[in-house]
Amino acid sequence: MADEGKAEEDSGGGSSKKLILIIIVAVVVLGGGGGAAWFFMGSGDEEEAHASDKKHEKEAEDEHASEPGPVVEMEPFVLNLADREDLRYLKMTVKMELDRPEAETDFLLKIPAIRDTLLVLLSSKESHLLRTTNGKRRVREEILKRVNGVMKKGKISNVFFTDFVIQ
Repeated sequence: MADEGKAEEDSGGGSSKKLILIIIVAVVVLGGGGGAAWFFMGSGDEEEAHASDKKHEKEAEDEHASEPGPVVEMEPFVLNLADREDLRYLKMTVKMELDRPEAETDFLLKIPAIRDTLLVLLSSKESHLLRTTNGKRRVREEILKRVNGVMKKGKISNVFFTDFVIQ
């Protein structure tokens, strides 16, 4: 019986030793990981200050680059749409953002060609396609592509619909 009591103490003591050993290993691993993270991530104030300066410079450049270019307004378009069943009209006013000052582009010289291109494009559309947001987005992309194809000096960077009525 004394042997049985001793065996029970060893088995109970063995599991508690294993638990203590696991806790110690976990503390060492976590402590080592924390120390490594501190060492590699907390590299110093000079590097942080230098990185902060570069970040501010980049933000200033981004703000300058995102400034809008000159915006020119085309005269309103009133045209028939390509609907087969009903006679539908589109009245649209569009503004275009240039990528550089207007004097450095050939926009004014190309206005007749741009209007012709837009009239042909828009009169080929059906009203049910133009009523949706995606339809307007596609037309905006097509306008951008076609106008940039007409212009030789300078480009259009954005297209804005300021009036868009289908009747």
